[in-house]
Amino acid sequence: MVRSLAIVSLALILSAPASAQGLQSATGQDLAALRLMNDTQFKEFLKRLDADIMSWKGRLKALDVPSLRVGPEDTKEIRRSYTVCMLTLESARGDIQQLTRKQTLKLDFLLLVDLNALARSLDRLSGNLASPVTVQKASYAQKSLSWAREVLNIDVALAGHVTEIQHHVLALAGLLDAALERTDQNPSPARK
Repeated sequence: MVRSLAIVSLALILSAPASAQGLQSATGQDLAALRLMNDTQFKEFLKRLDADIMSWKGRLKALDVPSLRVGPEDTKEIRRSYTVCMLTLESARGDIQQLTRKQTLKLDFLLLVDLNALARSLDRLSGNLASPVTVQKASYAQKSLSWAREVLNIDVALAGHVTEIQHHVLALAGLLDAALERTDQNPSPARK
């Protein structure tokens, strides 16, 4: 476990190019077994993710928190979690834009971190919206619960993207680990 973390850290520092074709020839590993997306698949993944993020932003913007008529402390908490969701969506979009220009393990990892942060933020927001104590009237409670379901639906859709990028990042880290092991087993003449 520690060695894998060290390898991922080293890879982040080096920002090694993440081209599936280049890494396959460098390590001789079967990429399909590691579930590494090739360049075309990764670009399609990024397009789908970006489209979904834009859709999620629109759906979240439709939430009108002041119309819920909740107490000031609850409004503050809902606004805070809502703001974090929106900022994390923007950060993920920034990661996607960088990855479309140049894919590196470091950027893949940052996207994974942002998507995981988004999942936590969505959980917090849906929890705040689903809290029946915060809403003062039954009609507002129904609206709040409806919005909580909407946020949970976004969270469910996000989970698929998180799984895809996790597998991709782990495959890249595995390839780098294998390359380092080969280097350790066959040191260059200069290192002897």
